[in-house]
Amino acid sequence: MITETPPGTPNGFGVTLENLLGNIDCDVVYTDPSFKEQVRNKGYIHAHCPYHRSKKALILFFLGLIPEWRGIYSNLWFWIFLRKKYSIVYVFLYSIDVLKFAFWVSNKKKSLLFVHIADHNPSFENDEEFRSILKSAHKVACIGRNMREKYHQIFNRNFKVFHNLADDSYLPLNPVKNDNFSLKNPFKLLFIGSLFNDLHRGAIEDVCKAVAELNQQGYPIELHLYGQLTPFNFLSNHINGVSVFHHGLISAEERFRIMDEHHTFIIPASFNFKIREEYCYSIPTKLPELLTSGRPTIIYGPSSMEAHRFCKENDCGILIDEPSVSHLKAIFLKLLKSYEHYLNESLEQSTKIHPLVAKSSQLPVFENFLYN
Repeated sequence: MITETPPGTPNGFGVTLENLLGNIDCDVVYTDPSFKEQVRNKGYIHAHCPYHRSKKALILFFLGLIPEWRGIYSNLWFWIFLRKKYSIVYVFLYSIDVLKFAFWVSNKKKSLLFVHIADHNPSFENDEEFRSILKSAHKVACIGRNMREKYHQIFNRNFKVFHNLADDSYLPLNPVKNDNFSLKNPFKLLFIGSLFNDLHRGAIEDVCKAVAELNQQGYPIELHLYGQLTPFNFLSNHINGVSVFHHGLISAEERFRIMDEHHTFIIPASFNFKIREEYCYSIPTKLPELLTSGRPTIIYGPSSMEAHRFCKENDCGILIDEPSVSHLKAIFLKLLKSYEHYLNESLEQSTKIHPLVAKSSQLPVFENFLYN
C-alpha cells in the first residue's frame, strides 16, 4: 500500500485505511513526513515524495535515501527499501505526486495498480499524466457517489465506492442512562473529528451560536468539540467554557467512550458556495459510525454534500440543508423535549443501514475488489 497518510493515525484517512486494510497482510509505504513520530516502530516504510527541489537534496537522492527529486525516481532507493515481490500496488491518494510515484513502483514491480482516490482535487481533471495512469490502472475506486459520478464523466471509468466503515464490534452504543435533562445532567451535543476554517466555517459557528443562545436562555445544553482545530484559533470567539467546550485531540481508541457520553452528534459543512463546490465530493470519516451508533445525528450543510446525499437516499439522520441558527435551535429544543422519540428512531435507522456501512458486511466486498 502506498499512501500519504499511514493507517492507524488519528485522522480521517488513517482511520479509514485501518478499517479497510487492518485484516490484510500488506507492506505500507507512506509519503508524508509529518507522520513519522506517530508510526514509529510500526515497520512502515517512509518515502518522502515529492521531496524538496533544492540542489542540496541531490546528495540524498544519489545515496538512495529519498525516492524522488524533481520528478526523477531513485532506482537505488527502490533496491534498498522495496526488495520484495508484490502482486498488487494499492494507492490511497489525494495528490497527483503520490499517484505518479505509485505508478512508477507498480511498473518496476510489474504489479497490478489499484487506485483509490480519497479526496478530490480540481488539478486531477486537467493533468494528462494523471488521466493516463487512471486509464491504465487495473481497478479504480473513490470515496463517495458524488465523486464516482463526476469521475465517470471525466475519466470514463467505472469507479467502485469505498469509504470508512463502522466498527460494529462497538456499535450500537450503550443505552442512554438518563434522558431527564437538567443543569446537573445537560443535553450534550458532540462534534468529533477535525474542524477546518476552509471547510466548516459559517456552519460550525451557527451551531455554537445556537447552543450558546439556548444555554443563556436557561436550557441545559452543551456543545463538546473533540479533535484538531485549523487554524489553532479557529472558533476562539465561540469556545466559552460555559456552553461550548474544546477538548483537543484524542486517540482513535477513545472515540467510542466519548461518543457514549453524548446524546446527539452533529456533522457541519460550510454553506459557502466555493467551499461546497469542492467539499461536496468528500464524506466525513465518522459518518458511518455516528449513523450506526443508535444516537441522533444531525447533518447541517448544503444538500449537495455527500453526507446529505447518503442520509437522504437511506432515510437516516436529521437533515438541515439551509443556514439558520433559529432552525438549529428549534431542532435542539425538539431533541431536548422529545429525546426518547428521536432515540428510538435513530436505533431503527441504525439497524437499517448497518449492512451498508459495517465492517462485518462491507470488508468482504472490499477484499473481493482487491482479489478478484
